[in-house]
Amino acid sequence: MHNAQRLLWTLVGAAGLGILSHAQVTVTTYHGVVATEWLTTNGTMKMDYDWVRDRFVVQHEYGAAPPKYATIDLATKNLTHFAQTTSGMYHETLLTVMPQNWNNYAQGTTFVSSAGSGNIFAIDPNGNVSTFATGLPNGTGAPTPTRYTTVRWDEYGVANNDLFYANESSGQVSRVDSNGNIVWTTTLTDPGFQQLALPEAMIVLGVNPRWGPFQRSVIVGQNSGVSWNIFRIDPATGNYTVMTSPIPDAPESFRVFHSRTGAPLALYVSLYNGANSKIIQLTNFTNIPNLQPNDLFIAGEDYGGGTIWHVYWDSAANSFQAQLIAQFTSNQAYFLEDMVFAPVPEPGSLLSLAAGLGGVGLLKRRRRAERTSAAK
Repeated sequence: MHNAQRLLWTLVGAAGLGILSHAQVTVTTYHGVVATEWLTTNGTMKMDYDWVRDRFVVQHEYGAAPPKYATIDLATKNLTHFAQTTSGMYHETLLTVMPQNWNNYAQGTTFVSSAGSGNIFAIDPNGNVSTFATGLPNGTGAPTPTRYTTVRWDEYGVANNDLFYANESSGQVSRVDSNGNIVWTTTLTDPGFQQLALPEAMIVLGVNPRWGPFQRSVIVGQNSGVSWNIFRIDPATGNYTVMTSPIPDAPESFRVFHSRTGAPLALYVSLYNGANSKIIQLTNFTNIPNLQPNDLFIAGEDYGGGTIWHVYWDSAANSFQAQLIAQFTSNQAYFLEDMVFAPVPEPGSLLSLAAGLGGVGLLKRRRRAERTSAAK
């Protein structure tokens, strides 16, 4: 099992009507990766990282309407309320924290969608909310009730550094320019089960041979229990190609293994379980075979856990290679919702580091009944 290590926590959580139930989550890691329970939170879902302020921005208290967002300080682990949007729905919102200034928006601005009303909001670093774009697909009348939405930024300049928006309920992806104008909208159809796709995970990639056919494309995964198809979208036109996922699962989150400051990295994984949600820290990537800076990591969500994979294009084999680095399993209580690379805290911080933690520098989701029925 490639030096697999297992870490088991026994947790107690509320499960409906105040009845207590015991929940176990087991983390199995491979290739020397080390798992640490980093923080227990209330309903943490989607997350990203602010590299200047050394803090995470997270959707938390999931189930509250409108959606709530908080910051978590890397050094102290303090969770502080940050903002809430004006949406009347609480559904999952994959957010993006800008790593640099963009148009009239400062570094650290969080772009997040409205979970149903067709808006993108800009939350400045102080938590002030403004509306950036309107009129986007909102999923009204669509066959799925979830209305999960995603905002991602083109950091590589393949689409003039525009934003991209996905709405799971409508099966649509839109490109939005820096003035908030919609450039195009495309509707994704999955031929595997002859219906609208369920777009959720998304990333915009530039040029890197390790990304193979994903280069210069918008890559979209689905919240689907029946199809592992993903979509490669031309950022200029919105035309798309259907591809099989490189991992044996429907992708829940894409991340690129790199550090914006040169700091050694950890991968922080959000596991949702109501008031007993967890953030798990993964470290020590040195022994992952063939790992290179800027490689892709892809997370899949399973009913009761999830998996994380290192993925790269092997030009000699003319195919993607996927290596399992961590697996999360539970008794249907925990769901992998997101992951993000961020620094390993400095030894002088309030966090204590276990001896031997290494890092090569560089470098979802609970399916309730609504979600399971939507996917199936």
